[in-house]
Amino acid sequence: MKYAEIAVDSGISVDRTFSYSIPANMIVEEGQLVWVPFGSQITQGLVIKLTEHPQVESTRDILQAIEPSPLLSNNSLMIASWISRYYLCSLFSALSLFLPPGLKTQVQPMISQGNHYDESLINSGTTEGKALMLLSQRSAVRESEFRKVLGKANLRYLAIWLKSGIIQRESRLPRGKSFRYSSYLISPSINSSVEKPLSEKQTRLLNAVKNSSKPYPITLANKEFGAGVPNALVTKGLLAIEWNRQNSSATTDNLVPQETDITLTSKQTLALQSISKSILDKNSSNIFLLHGVTGSGKTEVYLRAIQKVIDSGRQSLYLVPEISLTPQTVSRVRARFKERVAVIHSQLTVRERFDLWWDINDGAYDVIIGPRSALFAPISHLGLIIIDEEHEWTYKQSDSNPRYHARTVALAIARNSKATVILGSATPNIESYHQTLQNSYQLLELPERVTNQNSVTASGKSSMADAYICDMRKELKEGNRSIFSRELLARLKICISQGEQAILFINQRGSAPIVQCRDCGHVVECNRCSVTLTFHSEDGSLLCHKCNRRRKNPTNCPNCKASNIRQLGIGTQRVVEELRKVLPHTNIDRWDSDSNASNHYSNDAMHSLQIGRTQVLVGTQVVAKGLDIPNVTLVGAILADIGLHIPDFRSGERTFNTLCQLAGRSGRGTRPGSVIIQTYNPDKWPIICAAKQNYQLMFEHEISERRKQGNPPFNDIIHLVYHDLSIKTAQHHVNTMCNTLNNKILNQGITDIEIIGPAPGFPEKIRGAYRWHIIIRGRNLHRFLEGVQFSPKWIVDVDPAQVV
Repeated sequence: MKYAEIAVDSGISVDRTFSYSIPANMIVEEGQLVWVPFGSQITQGLVIKLTEHPQVESTRDILQAIEPSPLLSNNSLMIASWISRYYLCSLFSALSLFLPPGLKTQVQPMISQGNHYDESLINSGTTEGKALMLLSQRSAVRESEFRKVLGKANLRYLAIWLKSGIIQRESRLPRGKSFRYSSYLISPSINSSVEKPLSEKQTRLLNAVKNSSKPYPITLANKEFGAGVPNALVTKGLLAIEWNRQNSSATTDNLVPQETDITLTSKQTLALQSISKSILDKNSSNIFLLHGVTGSGKTEVYLRAIQKVIDSGRQSLYLVPEISLTPQTVSRVRARFKERVAVIHSQLTVRERFDLWWDINDGAYDVIIGPRSALFAPISHLGLIIIDEEHEWTYKQSDSNPRYHARTVALAIARNSKATVILGSATPNIESYHQTLQNSYQLLELPERVTNQNSVTASGKSSMADAYICDMRKELKEGNRSIFSRELLARLKICISQGEQAILFINQRGSAPIVQCRDCGHVVECNRCSVTLTFHSEDGSLLCHKCNRRRKNPTNCPNCKASNIRQLGIGTQRVVEELRKVLPHTNIDRWDSDSNASNHYSNDAMHSLQIGRTQVLVGTQVVAKGLDIPNVTLVGAILADIGLHIPDFRSGERTFNTLCQLAGRSGRGTRPGSVIIQTYNPDKWPIICAAKQNYQLMFEHEISERRKQGNPPFNDIIHLVYHDLSIKTAQHHVNTMCNTLNNKILNQGITDIEIIGPAPGFPEKIRGAYRWHIIIRGRNLHRFLEGVQFSPKWIVDVDPAQVV
């Protein structure tokens, strides 16, 4: 083949490739990463397919390979193409999900002497003369360094000298962080003639390679002769590059607990039988929704299913919302399958993640466990995908392209691989549960909690924790101005006195979310974001939880200069401070994203709770997920209303999910558990359903509202957000887009698509940029948006987790 269709790292065009010619002395393959010229730049590209006929008449050459062998399989290329089309992102950004970590590198522009370079031009007394003097001392200088010496006032000389040929610009092509390969210079199999005389360094290096009894390391050649010399000889065909692969593995921690034999309940057995039947059928892909209450033994069903897959000669992928929040789950998987488990997490170094990618590619592991990014590991014989806590919003990537949802992509991968999928949750996503009613997914129920996972029997079950709703309006009327209801405080004291443990939850960091002047009512906000600054008592500062900008707490009002400044509201720090007043001899710990600055702290907080050192743990959402501590008998939601009134159609469902997951932390041992839900909205259905821990009741409420409003699962949604430093520019572009879309609906007579907006985002400004958005709701939205162009300032979010 003479040409290659290549997806270019350009950030433009959905699912589009560009044609490049393959030089005569180069061999490339589909799935290989290469350097290509694109416009005036040089960038990375992935070879999608080889062809005899290009899309255009005139093509440019591929410059060089970044890796010596293909990095992506045909299956990965197919799934990436689907991701690009479905999530309306560039093909290269979708492909990059599947690449080994650490391969993203930049071309380094270099400045060297041009054909008309003359040392007589150098005037050491001037700034521009000092810049030219660099080129007489070194063969090439980084353009960034050259610009720095030249100075901003003299940058005009750069363009003048380039045009006159005094200097020249070239691009140095890095070969990526190829930790798995070492590069060597060797004599080519085909002798090439020398068209131009060689420099002294080139001649010396050529002789050194020819006289060497073994391959000559490129690192040594760069050190001895300069980085540009080996590349020049390779370009002229006088030397060739040989890549030798290294063997190394990411370190793994084998210090995991061992488990004894476990007897399944009848419900677990029935669920496993259905899943096993699907696993044995290698010609189809089935999707199971495992709906099990907290503590019902879903993990044991997962582990048994994984064993079935291993026995069939295939591999399993086990996705968890966040590795740092599920250490007990990871330990159980590693205890069961030992060294055949690969754990992907952010604490691995780039080298370890790169090596782990290749080990997985080589089939060294039967089980791969990790967060959403693990979905793109190079698993060649996939038989099972498990998505634990499938309702969690962290499975959606919302901060960068591609804005994919791991659940949606997992289903596409499973269809392509004929793999079985298990979606597990105590509070399934509304859309997922609706799919079971449409017979698209198979519903498996585990309605009973079991006492402990090491001795599960049909009769060994315990009831769910008892939940109580505390009306904080009533508490206030009766004179209780504490952040704790009398019921919660009384139960806390009993819990501690009996040697048991408690978890208190509030979804707000810091000490107080609002700092306000009592005289004029002014609220202190972030200068870059339209949100209030949160007071943190540990250092007395104000912090923006959107951009992390920190400032001093004012002693006087910025508006009226009065000194009557007060902190209002509740956060985790405030809860800990108040607890220490009422329970002075109690060991209290805090776990949130402020305290959880490292994985080490997470492990310490978890260990302290496990061994009973921590008597009361206060935290944000992290304490409501994945904790299985038998001695925790009391959990409390300090203010259950946070998040309930966010202008998003999923806010009620999320509030219910969080409270139910929190309730599931209590009473997992032999002692009964209790849950206290403090709220100013005791009549709201998410609060009532959560107190009853009744998913079915919540689903009926929510699906009825979704049907009335036309929200998912009855329609699809695409969220368009425009951001700009100027509010007028943002409003202009979003109004123009809104008019374009409405005209398209009118002209084509479309009746099943609705345009909502434009409206300011919530919050309207983040990191100095104003956000205005449009919601597109209806069916066949991808077809509707065909031909619509979006500039880089538009965020196009398909199936958004939030529409604010």
